[in-house]
Amino acid sequence: MKAQELDEIKDIELRTKFEPKPRNICSACGKDIGFPRLIAMNNINICFQCLDAAKQLADERRKEISKKEIERIAHVISTDEEGLTDIGMSTTAYMYAERLYKAGYRKVE
Repeated sequence: MKAQELDEIKDIELRTKFEPKPRNICSACGKDIGFPRLIAMNNINICFQCLDAAKQLADERRKEISKKEIERIAHVISTDEEGLTDIGMSTTAYMYAERLYKAGYRKVE
């Protein structure tokens, strides 16, 4: 073997020895976290920090969606065929709409 080939082989051996294993790297942030602090599923590794960030974003989005749905339900409750039935009823309608939403009512299309 030539000296250059030996150097390449040593270089490859050193790289594989000291590079982080793919299973220890977070797929979202790319950090070498270590396997115990990763959630692995379907060839994707996600670290706890990225999971927390994703959960926070999902919770904020759920709040936005639920607020819009509660406002829609309150609008339906506070109006009838002729239009708005009582302007003072809007806070009461919102309260009942919030209860309905929390009880599991969802618009089915």
